[in-house]
Amino acid sequence: MTQQLFIGVDGGGTKSLVRIEDEAGCLLGREVSGPANVRISVDQSWQSILSGLNKILPDYHRYTIHAGMGLAGCEVQQAYQTFINYSHPFATLVVSSDSHVACLGAHAGNDGAIIIAGTGVVGYQSENDQIAKVSGWGFPHDDEGSGAWIGLEAMRLTLKWLDGRAAETDLAKVVYAHFHEHKENLLKWANSANATAFAELAPLVVQQSQAGDVAAIAILKRAALAIDAVAATLLAKQSDQHRELPCSLVGSIAPYLEPYLQATLRSRLRPSLTTPDVGAIMLVRNFLNLKKDKGK
Repeated sequence: MTQQLFIGVDGGGTKSLVRIEDEAGCLLGREVSGPANVRISVDQSWQSILSGLNKILPDYHRYTIHAGMGLAGCEVQQAYQTFINYSHPFATLVVSSDSHVACLGAHAGNDGAIIIAGTGVVGYQSENDQIAKVSGWGFPHDDEGSGAWIGLEAMRLTLKWLDGRAAETDLAKVVYAHFHEHKENLLKWANSANATAFAELAPLVVQQSQAGDVAAIAILKRAALAIDAVAATLLAKQSDQHRELPCSLVGSIAPYLEPYLQATLRSRLRPSLTTPDVGAIMLVRNFLNLKKDKGK
């Protein structure tokens, strides 16, 4: 009988995590791969996932693999359908949002909320099998407070400084230096940059905030206000307002925003029990267990 393996994928706009476990739940490997946002590119998403899988297990075609995936951009139905209809090597493929698997992992399948602050921003809450989602509509029209949004704010500040609408700041100078102090390079990049590209400017904002740059700190404070608003909206959507659901704040930008969050949210924050890639494997295992129960 062919060995059964389980793959869990946490796919975001900048990178993805690919995890493989055996049937008993033992970790066989975990690999960081490229972006997997299906709204931006289905082809790139599959390339990143299969590349990560191949690095862990080059002979994966020999196995029966059940895959659970939480991918950014799944809310766009056309992108989702294109992705799941793609030719793939998996016996089972269950795909949901990156926020769903992050919430599963953070609370080990129990009720709770999660806010992801990475390339994008999204809040997700599970309460008595009732799901609430806030933000995460995509950049640039939403995802306020995200790495992409922070990068865009840094670019706006730099452009204002360059033409005299804003005072000189270290942040603006650092961003300009990133483009070799060449306006044409900067504008050419900005006119074609997507969320992943703008998020690459976010570390410059973080670095300058830590150096005390007032403009950089102001951007992070505004980003934190956006996260506070997501948390408040999730709380308002709870059916039981007297119950304090645990909330986990995750993502590449999260640690730098936490100090600026309001005390109301900070008091609710709890560390994630497990990672989103573990949540993705929980997703497919739950699906197969439910399928087995229905077949009895």
